[in-house]
Amino acid sequence: MPLPKPKKNEEKQPFISRCIAKVTKEDADKFPDRKQRAAICYSQWDGNEKDGKKSTKKGSRK
Repeated sequence: MPLPKPKKNEEKQPFISRCIAKVTKEDADKFPDRKQRAAICYSQWDGNEKDGKKSTKKGSRK
């Protein structure tokens, strides 16, 4: 399964929650540690920020 990516104008916390839920549901066997799943999602958010594709709304970093 491909990892989730932030949707256009999606804020950080909603993305992180959605991402963790999806990874938990679909890839819990690959990523059994809850902290690892969270780290993956934060990494996805940060990686998208470097690409300049995410919102600068509340909860995001500039």
